[in-house]
Amino acid sequence: MTAAGRHAAERVIAFSDAVVAIAITVLLLPLADIEVSNGEVWDAIQEHSQLLGGLSLTWLIIAVFWLGHHRLFERIQQVDGATLWLNFGWLFAIALLPLPTNIVISNDPSPQVTGFYIGWMALISVFLTVILWHARRTPGLMSTDQQATQAAWEAQVRTVIISGVFVFCFLVALVAPDTALWFLLLQIPAGSFAHWIAERRTG
Repeated sequence: MTAAGRHAAERVIAFSDAVVAIAITVLLLPLADIEVSNGEVWDAIQEHSQLLGGLSLTWLIIAVFWLGHHRLFERIQQVDGATLWLNFGWLFAIALLPLPTNIVISNDPSPQVTGFYIGWMALISVFLTVILWHARRTPGLMSTDQQATQAAWEAQVRTVIISGVFVFCFLVALVAPDTALWFLLLQIPAGSFAHWIAERRTG
C-alpha cells in the first residue's frame, strides 16, 4: 500500500477472479444430485428442466458480469479504499447469487420471487457501475489515455445498458413475473449495441 493508500490492481483482479470461479462452480453443484433411472436421460432432463434452466441462466449472467469486471479492471491501474470496498460488495453479491437462484427455481413465478432474483442481479450491476464511476472521477486510478479511448467509452455505455436491462426486467417482474426472466437475455446484445454507440460518438 502506498503512502496515498493505493496499490496496484493486480491482486484485486486475482482475488476477484478466484471468488467468481468459486461462485460459478458452487452454483452448479445441485446438478450432481440429479439421478437418472434406468438410463432415461431425457426423462431426467425434462423432470429437472426448471433447475437446469435456472442454473444455466444464472451461470450465463455471472459470465457476463465477470466479462464486465474484467474489461473494467483492465483500465484501472490503482485501487483505493473505496474501490476495494465497492469491489468486496460486488463479490459478496456474486457469491450469494445461489440464494436468489434457488428461490426462483424452487417457487412459482411471482412478483416477489422473480423480483428478488432480478433485483439481486441489478444490485450486482449497480456495484460495477459505481466502481466505474468512482474510477473515472478519481485521479490516478484510471490512466487518462484509457479514459479518452473508444474502448473506455464503450465500457461505460455497456455497463449503463446492462444496469438498465436489469432495472427494466425488475419492473416487468412486478407486473408479468412469468415473462420477466426472458428479458434478461437482452444483455447478450448489449456489447454490440454499446460498440455501435461508442463508434458513433468517437467516429
